Amino acid sequence: MTRTTRRWIGAAAVVGGFLPLIEIPLYFATPACDVNVCGPETGALMPDWLILTRTVFSFVALISLLVFMSGVRHLVARTDSRYEWFGTVAGTVGAAWTIVDLVAKGLEGSTAIRESEWIDPTRIVPTYLLYGSITHLLLMVFGIAFGYVVLRTGMLRRWVAWTAFGVAVLQLLLVPSMFFGFNSYDFYAANGWGSVATFNGLTVLWLAFVGIAILRNKQLDES
Repeated sequence: MTRTTRRWIGAAAVVGGFLPLIEIPLYFATPACDVNVCGPETGALMPDWLILTRTVFSFVALISLLVFMSGVRHLVARTDSRYEWFGTVAGTVGAAWTIVDLVAKGLEGSTAIRESEWIDPTRIVPTYLLYGSITHLLLMVFGIAFGYVVLRTGMLRRWVAWTAFGVAVLQLLLVPSMFFGFNSYDFYAANGWGSVATFNGLTVLWLAFVGIAILRNKQLDES
């Protein structure tokens, strides 16, 4: 593997993992709303520009992570071709996750463009299962496959493998959140602040540290 390839793969994970940190404050910039207007059905109403700005950050982050996922199989194949299939599984489901989330974000942004009134896209747009349980299942499979291949090939430090297994267990525990409604103010709802915003966010942040591990591992250049 060339140094340039390793740097591109690692940098894509770092950008995709850390960029959402810039997006987080935008979720707290929602204008105050009368409790009689902003209930569980409507959520916190917000202007189009706020929704679309968040959407742009999400697009860039997810496309960066898509680039990273496309490089997973290459990393594995160059390190130990016997485990290339596991790398293919990890890269494929990882890429599928980014595309599913891109679709969800696209639907939210498109709805904001179409509607003349302010909306809360996390409530009004029924994308709960896309970035909820479907995402949890895909990230679970990614964590298992990626953790296994890292552990078997030694292409990255062992903490990457064990934390990947931790991500897989966490995501599996979040799958049943689909049975607990769509109030994003609830911790364990289909679109809850815990099951989606917090734990999926931590998973993305973990990918940034995986990217740093790739950037620091110059031994990959020799494989």
